[in-house]
Amino acid sequence: MIALLRRFLIALQFMTVFRVQDNLAETEADLAASIGFYPLVGLFLGGLLAGGSILFSMLFPPPVTGLLLVLALAVFTHGLHLDGLADTADAMFSHRDRSGKLIIMKDSAVGVFGAAALVFVLGLKILLLTELAWPGARFVLLLFPVWGRWAVSLTACLSSYARQEGGLGRPFVDLAGASELYPAGLVTLVLSALGGLPALAAMLTVTLASLAGVWLWRRLLGGVTGDILGASAEVGECLGLLTALAFF
Repeated sequence: MIALLRRFLIALQFMTVFRVQDNLAETEADLAASIGFYPLVGLFLGGLLAGGSILFSMLFPPPVTGLLLVLALAVFTHGLHLDGLADTADAMFSHRDRSGKLIIMKDSAVGVFGAAALVFVLGLKILLLTELAWPGARFVLLLFPVWGRWAVSLTACLSSYARQEGGLGRPFVDLAGASELYPAGLVTLVLSALGGLPALAAMLTVTLASLAGVWLWRRLLGGVTGDILGASAEVGECLGLLTALAFF
């Protein structure tokens, strides 16, 4: 039980701004093992957002509530996934070859496509959360961060690392496998089942899109990077929200 709690805390510290203890992850294997707990980190974030929605909706109209929720999520995750989204978009829409795309991902500067992707995704989230800012849809606020982290777990566990040299995402991709994928999938499935048909449909959509992403990045780059894992979280959240909204 202590080992499981430690893995969850490692995942929480890596994926969010919340800190429990320095050097909690002693080895790269510890980081990889924490992938199985990413959906639970998503549930933690979803709980904060659902609570924030209750408070904000009493004070502000739905558009402002949606904006504040998106801002809160970006702060809670220290923009980690948004950074990955921007770098991935710049690389994907460039006309470079494989090595050129990987070089673009390492560049900290944000290009035109990266900026456009950020504007699109953040704007879409604000619109979707505005539409879902009512009590009957609050379970979606609880679950959409779960679907985004499930996308990360699935992508990492089924992919190879694209770079020859090391990188932030290497231990997650190289060392994670079925022992991390199964618990992440089970947690996501159980939580989605509790949310009913809209939530199950959202999980299915995110799962299929993530599998397609694994195939696409294997074809384009030979695998994934840490930036791609971050982008998969953002795309997974948006697809989950879109699918759930379609059922209301």
